[in-house]
Order: sequence, then C-alpha cells, then structure tokens
Amino acid sequence: MWRAVSMSAEMGVGFALRAVNERVQQAVTRRPRELPAIQPRLVAVSKTKPADMVIEAYSHGQRTFGENYVQELLEKASNPKILSSCPEIKWHFIGHLQKQNVNKLMGKIKL
Repeated sequence: MWRAVSMSAEMGVGFALRAVNERVQQAVTRRPRELPAIQPRLVAVSKTKPADMVIEAYSHGQRTFGENYVQELLEKASNPKILSSCPEIKWHFIGHLQKQNVNKLMGKIKL
C-alpha cells in the first residue's frame, strides 16, 4: 500500500488523494453491517510538507490535516498563505504531547 501511495504522490497530490479515498471507500463497503455507518475521516499527515502542498491538497477537497510536532503545527496553522487559501482547514495534533507544550496548542489554533 505505501508503495502505491508514494508512487501516486509523485504523480500529484490530487491523484494520491483520490487513490487513498478510493481505498477508504472500498474498505467501508467491506465493513461488517453491525458496525455503525459512520463515514471515516481521512487525516492527511502534512509533516515536513511545504505550505503549497497543504494548499494543493485542500484545493482537492482535503480539509483535515495532522502534524506530530507542536512547532510545525503552530507554524502551518498560522501561515498567512494557508489561512487565506484554506478557510475550512482543521488541524489535528497526532504526536506525543509533552506537558510544557499543552498551552502552546490550546487557544492558538483552530483544531
């Protein structure tokens, strides 16, 4: 799976997102009927990716992004280019959170 996604990423963010979303939808159709029919949410990990790539993914319909470093999340969540281009963006912190970083995240960004 990783090889397919990494190869498709070379072909463009939109292509990669469509491929991953297609696989998610295929998995949804195979899930047991007794599970709740809740639509899964794809969180795109934007770790080490430039702002332009986040904006490109957003332009292809991706709204939820995850970062695992507090500083990188704060930088991207306050990036003027991202803020102006991606009004509905949502951020998730997906790493280990140390006590001293809690206040840095709280109230500073739209999670």
